[in-house]
Amino acid sequence: MIADTSKQLFKRILDENLFRGRLDLPVITACIYIACRQQNVPRTINEILALTQVSKKEFTKCFKLISGSFQEAKSTPMAAEDPMPRFCSSLCLSMDVQKIATSLALKAKDLRSLSGKTPATVAAACIYMASSLCNDTRSMFRISLDCGVTEVTIKKAYKRLYDERDELIDENLTKAQVDALPSP
Repeated sequence: MIADTSKQLFKRILDENLFRGRLDLPVITACIYIACRQQNVPRTINEILALTQVSKKEFTKCFKLISGSFQEAKSTPMAAEDPMPRFCSSLCLSMDVQKIATSLALKAKDLRSLSGKTPATVAAACIYMASSLCNDTRSMFRISLDCGVTEVTIKKAYKRLYDERDELIDENLTKAQVDALPSP
């Protein structure tokens, strides 16, 4: 589905001569990203850029031009809870950790704890906190590798979550679990 959607979009771009004189690879990369969003397959920009070796600057130019030119290219942005199952699976975390991390991400969105942060950053920080709550701690380094976010970025986002831990964490968890959270 993603391949077909991106091919159709690319063909429309060629037919309308939208990117005259530009390289095809940045345009194809933007088409793949848009197709992923349309088909509800959460992929971060960095994941797609890593596969295609296109610079973020070239990608952004193409993405903005395509989004502005085609109404169907506009879609809802990825939320932090969207890549959570994939990230937790690649980290070999339990379903309990995934459920808590997803709950944290949803509550953080409601509280605007991490507004302005990318979905991957929010997901990584929530995974770190959830794994700590479940005594299944993964290092920030390991989480950063699997989520595509730097350790420093995770640490800063985790600090915000830690500061609002009383509002974010369900009352189902014991006080000992909450007190066992590593301080930032």
